[in-house]
Amino acid sequence: MTDLSLLDADGRAVPIPPDPLSPVPEEVEIGLAAYRAGDVARAREVLTALAKAGRTSVSGHAAMGLAGIEIGENGLDGDHRPWLKQVVAGEDPWLGPLAAVMLTPDFRAGTSSDAGRSLLTSLAAQLTEDPDEAQDGFEEVFEAHKGTTTGDVAGILLGNLLIQIGDEAAALEPLNYSREMCDGTLAGYAAHLEGHVLIAQGEKEPASEVLAYGRRESQPAWGGDKGLFPWVAIRFGELLASEPWVDLIWDQMENSAVSMGEVIREPFEAAHRDGAPALVTIGEFLFPATFEPVHAALERLKTWSDERYERGRRLVLTLHTHVEDTRDAGRTRGLADLLARLELPKPKY
Repeated sequence: MTDLSLLDADGRAVPIPPDPLSPVPEEVEIGLAAYRAGDVARAREVLTALAKAGRTSVSGHAAMGLAGIEIGENGLDGDHRPWLKQVVAGEDPWLGPLAAVMLTPDFRAGTSSDAGRSLLTSLAAQLTEDPDEAQDGFEEVFEAHKGTTTGDVAGILLGNLLIQIGDEAAALEPLNYSREMCDGTLAGYAAHLEGHVLIAQGEKEPASEVLAYGRRESQPAWGGDKGLFPWVAIRFGELLASEPWVDLIWDQMENSAVSMGEVIREPFEAAHRDGAPALVTIGEFLFPATFEPVHAALERLKTWSDERYERGRRLVLTLHTHVEDTRDAGRTRGLADLLARLELPKPKY
């Protein structure tokens, strides 16, 4: 049944909400609980089986838990990287960006000192579901090492954790500080997280500016990381599609003589790469009305989780207005078929 609640009173698509948090599935928590109880072998056995059981939200959480265990037991010299790479290749909007950052030289540089090793212990605690220990460690290092790479990493990890435990307002201070102190990957990730908080607070103009900055800093050509960049681009593109009246869009239209649709499509198009999250594919290929990749991306999201599939549906609905061209009969038929298959209402504007 078509869900008319996805349209506002004027028939426009309701803005895409902030990314919901990604709770640990019960079956993954069983493995993590074994680790916290001291049974490392049992934890690895349970989580490895889950991590290798397909490309789903459960497997992604299990892989991140295994990375946390390896870091907790052996630091960055352990066998954590294959698990992080699996997470980066998934669809989780919280674990994916964090795993991408953890694989970078910037992160290794920030955790190479004695204080950095304390950060790793705290991060392992977070990834194995001991948030209190993680928060204590992040706060201690952040306050003691502000102005250093280690302090930047601590501030970003603290901000991420505060968001995860529901204290988004408190997350802004360490995220803003770290974003302004660093550049490249770390600045891009801090902006990605800060943008989420600003969107949740209804601060759409500041969010667009922060995410534009984060997208620029996270570009590999600017010293960013190819694993992080698509996630920043998705958050930026979703915001522009949902809030097409932000100043940034109109400034680009005026300064570059491009259409609104071109401004909104560009973040998705620039983020395209093999293995990019499925939302990138939807945002890129919907504009030229190339529907086969869009359908394939939606199927990947459906396999991953119900929540990610719903996110894909919402993105299709929100982009519809910017893609539709009544002069193009083929495009019109394809969009109508897509909306019908997804049980989505047709926006009026």
